[in-house]
Amino acid sequence: MIAEKPRVRVKAGAAALPAAQPKRSQPTARYLRQDKQGLLNMRRAITRDAKLDVFEAAERASALALDFIHNSGGLSGAVSQIVCDTIGVELKLNCRARLKSFGYTDKQADAWCREVEAAWQQWAWNPKECDLAGEMTIAEMCDAILRSYLAYGEGFGVLDHLTVRRRRQYSVRTGLKVSLVAPHRCPRTTREFEGLEGGIFRNEIRRPVVYRFRIREGGLEIDHDVSARDVVHVMDRGEHLNATRGISPMAPILKVAAQYDQLADATLAVALMQQAFAAIIKSPEASNEAFQAIESLDGLDVPEGYDAADWATLLSSVRADLVEVWSQRFDALKNGSVSLTDPARIAHLGPGEDLEMVTASAPQSNYVAFAQNLQREIARCLGVTFESYTGDHSNANYSSVRMAVASIWPVVMRRRQRIVVPFIQTIFENWLEEAIREGRVPFKGGYAAFQRDPEAVFQAEFQGPERPSADPYKDALASKILMELGLASHADEAIARGKNPQELLVQIAREIKMMQAAGIPVPFGRTQGGGGGPNGAAAEGRREPAQEAA
Repeated sequence: MIAEKPRVRVKAGAAALPAAQPKRSQPTARYLRQDKQGLLNMRRAITRDAKLDVFEAAERASALALDFIHNSGGLSGAVSQIVCDTIGVELKLNCRARLKSFGYTDKQADAWCREVEAAWQQWAWNPKECDLAGEMTIAEMCDAILRSYLAYGEGFGVLDHLTVRRRRQYSVRTGLKVSLVAPHRCPRTTREFEGLEGGIFRNEIRRPVVYRFRIREGGLEIDHDVSARDVVHVMDRGEHLNATRGISPMAPILKVAAQYDQLADATLAVALMQQAFAAIIKSPEASNEAFQAIESLDGLDVPEGYDAADWATLLSSVRADLVEVWSQRFDALKNGSVSLTDPARIAHLGPGEDLEMVTASAPQSNYVAFAQNLQREIARCLGVTFESYTGDHSNANYSSVRMAVASIWPVVMRRRQRIVVPFIQTIFENWLEEAIREGRVPFKGGYAAFQRDPEAVFQAEFQGPERPSADPYKDALASKILMELGLASHADEAIARGKNPQELLVQIAREIKMMQAAGIPVPFGRTQGGGGGPNGAAAEGRREPAQEAA
């Protein structure tokens, strides 16, 4: 018997074969490969010249940065902290002129440098001599330039040179005068066919030639061009390649600062709602129904056996009794009611009454953790420690403080060298050249000899405050060991502490002579004879056990 062949019904246009297995995706190794959520695809980003990014966002970023600095105590304090860390009281001049080629001996060069430092100190702290308006010292100008950089991403100073006649008019000796200009007074206008880019005219090799400022004269805003030789324009040029103007370094945290303010406002609103409450007295008696019942007495019919006049008198008496009862209850509530403002009052509630307090409820908040995360991001961007920004040292210890300072201090030093030092160095060079030309600072060979190599004469360092220390004693011991091992010099350690090494040595030598003349023990130098014997050894008769004579 032959078995019947199985038959399978297949729909027209379909295949009887089983469905093909889905193709397995092969793993790939490449940048920016697709993720399941498509997070990277949602971020629209392009590459273009940095100057375009700065041009489009700088004005808005500066306005927001200024607004936050003016209205946020945290950011305002952070800016002041940055100024104190970077500049301190002032940036002190350490003249390092190389004068050997001009015929100076080392001793003569050192004396000349000290003379220049003294003359600079006298000029820089006299507002009438250094400021065109006669109001600010050089130290105050440095503060203003750094604050301008934090808000605008750049700072401008203009140098003026008064003639001899105008010096007599204002009773000043020097001709160099400095004035600061707000960056928004240099409009970011660009007309490439004129060579104007961001308010700066540039030549064929992109060197600045003229700065176009906007000044106000006679109630009118007019353009005022200043030669690039007389303009000090400081900004972090390494941050945005080929950008002619700067943008506030606070730009990355403007959104975070707004989120922090919004979080604080929302948390405060919830706290105020939770403090607001209502007091409700619950009574078992339905007052509305009771009054309606009193009013319904007038509509009752006269029952049989009652005279109409007597029935009316009875209803009137019942109504009067009910009103009297409620009147007494109202008087009791009025005289013995609950007082939420009287601390020594005993409340009397009626029978069956209950006092209930109603408050606004809110879910548990994680305000502290989230707020601290926002503050850490702000502190990281500004270049200050979290503890310095918030003033909260509750979770800090010795090791964490040292590590925080070690990571932040290079940021402080870089900001000092990139922003403030170029500003004050330019002023110093112009001042020194004028002082040598006019003979206020003597120089071998005069101004003609100076012009042979002015850069060698301009060599200088400007020192700010010393690095903060969690334990100055341990840091002093570390410096001592480094010098003993030959890994650091006295000058290195003096500069690290914000001191002029040459001035420090001269002062120490002067004090040693004064102490020796007065018979006072000299505290300087390495300790000798600490144990009573030579070089700190134990003295005779003080050994443990005592040494016996042979």
